[in-house]
Amino acid sequence: MSVAVICTGTELLKGSCCNTDLRFAGEKLTAASLPPVLEICVPDHAGKIVSALAFALQNADIIIISGGLGPTSDDITLETAARFFGAELEEVPELKEKVAAHWALRHSGHCPKFQYKQAKIIKGGKYFDNPVGTASGIGFESNYRGEKKHIYLLPGPPAEFEAVFSGGVLPDILELQAEKLHTTGFLVCATGESSVARTVEPLLKEFAGVEIAYTATPAGTKLFISSKDPATLAQAVDAARNAIGINALIPGATSLPEALLKKLASAGLTMGCAESCTGGMIADMIVSIPGSSAVFQGGIVSYANQVKNNILHVPEEILAEHGAVSSECASAMVHGACKALNTHCAVSTTGVAGPDGGTPEKPVGLVYIAAAVNNLTAVKKLQLHGNRQTIRERAANAALFLLWQLLDAPESDQC
Repeated sequence: MSVAVICTGTELLKGSCCNTDLRFAGEKLTAASLPPVLEICVPDHAGKIVSALAFALQNADIIIISGGLGPTSDDITLETAARFFGAELEEVPELKEKVAAHWALRHSGHCPKFQYKQAKIIKGGKYFDNPVGTASGIGFESNYRGEKKHIYLLPGPPAEFEAVFSGGVLPDILELQAEKLHTTGFLVCATGESSVARTVEPLLKEFAGVEIAYTATPAGTKLFISSKDPATLAQAVDAARNAIGINALIPGATSLPEALLKKLASAGLTMGCAESCTGGMIADMIVSIPGSSAVFQGGIVSYANQVKNNILHVPEEILAEHGAVSSECASAMVHGACKALNTHCAVSTTGVAGPDGGTPEKPVGLVYIAAAVNNLTAVKKLQLHGNRQTIRERAANAALFLLWQLLDAPESDQC
């Protein structure tokens, strides 16, 4: 089975918002050994949607379309798809009740008729619950040039798309597979795709029928290994992780912040952070994970030297002699965070994210990170490349990975 993704929305092409739907669907499908073979982004225009559908149907068995299921005049995906496939629309009573109830929560008076567009589906098809919005996902089958095709329409807003895709559409797609592929993914921290590939591909050739997929992230490379045989898959995963070494997280762990929180929670440890160049990015990564409050105590964005000195108690002598971008400052910051936030662990970042501010001695991309576990401390110098956002993201992930490594150090058990 092959998958194509069509993303509708004039705003996507104008650059007014980021197409996170494709990123989410692509990652989930890749993890299920069904990476999309094609993606098309089109405006909210019936002719363009039809052209995209015709092309996608020539290249894939499963078509996923995001966007255009709302109540407004530019939400035309459902009607356009129905005309293309010669299908009728039908109103689902329970969906109509949901639309009305959702309207009543936010407005007074009767629900306008145009809102009930969201209660319609392709006749003979199915719908998938949208727990965070009113536009349900829709699935149906159709013959196209003598071949059976599976079509899925999903709402475009990211929170709704992700909920509908994960809760209904992806499980439905996986049921279509004649032969089930078993997949295990894990993150290889601080390592690029090509390096991971050079390590694992010669090794995994020994395992018949094993498939490999990669996803590059600021934290490293997500590696997905698939096989029809669970036993073969387990052996291949073990072999790959052993070859990669300490940079490989445990099987199933594709998010460094999430894996780190689980590790800290199991050890009964709390953490905090002190950030300069990353400006709160680490704290955001942590608190985005449900349940993080059991471990994460807080973060301090100490951008100015005055804050580093007053809040984190970085000695003035360090700032004067070594500067804010130094290993000495990163070390003082991480210990200041532990004390100020009363935590067992912390991470810190300080550096030059650019594009300005660099000097020959301290160029753009120079970052110092530190991690502390009780009385054990590690400091690392990084020379990162990329734009300001990329440098900040890589520094934030590197700091979390340094803490991960420090937790595995034999000395940390004795602190």
